[in-house]
Amino acid sequence: MQFLTVPSQTTEINGEAVLEQAMANRNATKRNLIKQSHPTIRLAAFHARLDQHIRHKRSPKTLLENVLNIVNEIKQNNLPLDQTTYYALLTAYSHNRDRRGLMHTLNEMKANGLIPSVDNYNIVLDSLSNVNEVRQQVLLKEEMVENDRPLTTMSYLHLLRGMCRQNELEFALDTLEEMKRMNVPANLLCYSTVIQTALRLSDAPTALNVLKEAENAGLPVQSQPRVYLDAMRAGANCDNEQVVQYCWDKAIGTYSMRPDEGTLLNVLRIAAKTGNTKLATDAIRQLSTSGYPYKEHYFTPLMEAFIVQNDIKSAFNVLDIMRVSGVTPTLRATLPIRKKLDNNIDAIDKAYYILEELRKENKPVDISAFNVVVAACADAKDVERTVATYREASALGVKPNIDTYNLVLEACIHTRMKGMGTIAIEEMKKAEITPNLETYAKMMELCCTQKNYEDAFVYLEEMKSYDIVPPQHCYYVLAQKLAREQDPRFHMVVEEMETFGYKVARKVRELYAGQHYR
Repeated sequence: MQFLTVPSQTTEINGEAVLEQAMANRNATKRNLIKQSHPTIRLAAFHARLDQHIRHKRSPKTLLENVLNIVNEIKQNNLPLDQTTYYALLTAYSHNRDRRGLMHTLNEMKANGLIPSVDNYNIVLDSLSNVNEVRQQVLLKEEMVENDRPLTTMSYLHLLRGMCRQNELEFALDTLEEMKRMNVPANLLCYSTVIQTALRLSDAPTALNVLKEAENAGLPVQSQPRVYLDAMRAGANCDNEQVVQYCWDKAIGTYSMRPDEGTLLNVLRIAAKTGNTKLATDAIRQLSTSGYPYKEHYFTPLMEAFIVQNDIKSAFNVLDIMRVSGVTPTLRATLPIRKKLDNNIDAIDKAYYILEELRKENKPVDISAFNVVVAACADAKDVERTVATYREASALGVKPNIDTYNLVLEACIHTRMKGMGTIAIEEMKKAEITPNLETYAKMMELCCTQKNYEDAFVYLEEMKSYDIVPPQHCYYVLAQKLAREQDPRFHMVVEEMETFGYKVARKVRELYAGQHYR
């Protein structure tokens, strides 16, 4: 969405800006219409006809033809053209975007001893802004100063539009400063032209600074609150928390706007990165307000924000909030915590103590919170700590689920402890928990860490008996083991892999061949 886009003729503005634009339109109308001359002036009748043609909305080409015909009549009557006549000519050329005609008319005025009025200069400045003639605009500006024709707000607006069309942002900012020095008030269109250019160039900080200037100047920025959404998006794209927070407070806090899901997710990303838990909470709430059903990935940034603040306890609490909100956390949701605890035994122990603390406070310990501590132990390849944590499930009021057992199996794989893995499987059966595909895959991998790996084939066949196509990783691990052991069943497994459309890694074939000829 564009904020107060400055078209060549009119701009629709809401709210308080309607009054400002109405006044601007009224003044523009006065300038666009030919000033009526006194009836005693010989040009009065011609001026009345010019005025009539400009008032009626005809095609630019027809308008120019009519105006030129009247001007030729004036010349045939040996009457001198005045400021009013030239104003009509400039207006007609401007409507036709005829730069050559404009400049010729302006030069003709000066050749006839007439210094163009501010309104006449403004017509040319406006037209030049539409054809990217910034250099020519600057020359005209200097000429106006030399001819004692003070630049008005509209003069500067046309200059700003020309600069911004060519992405001359620094030049435009200097021009705004010049307006202040010259005590020429910048209107909302001046500021909005610069703001939109800054946003287009992904310069969110500059856009925010100019926006604040417009606010401090008392201009009705509230008439177009979407500018805050535009600036907020730009701020999020360039990872600027200050811009995002300020525009969030305005767009959502003040004007109750409803950003789209993509914008809200980008805001959540910034909140997670900077540890802004309040912004993350507000963004999640806004997602619900905007009618988006809660999803797991909405809450992960809030968890990450707490982790940035080293607040693991609050990160655990997010899991409980997810369940209350109707979202069941998965192991994927706890990845930020798992990454934080990665191979840090002290941090893992502290995380476990937090679970005990929650239990003492009579707060529920989420199974996902428990599992992520088990996962961290497994990642640290500490099977004893993994099993000890797993054994404390009942003390923490937690009932292990399939993820818990799979994580214990993962620790067993790291340490090649098939016996512990077998115990975990037996306890899983007693708990009446059905193994999933990951369970079979891990048991196969665990078997392949042993000298006796026959059970790997048992688990492979068991998977297929449920009409399940074993994952490629299962075949890959088994093929590697068979290659190392020079087991002739290697060819059978490779053939089966190819039947299922799995590619056999070249290094696996080379491993088998190398071992065979050693």
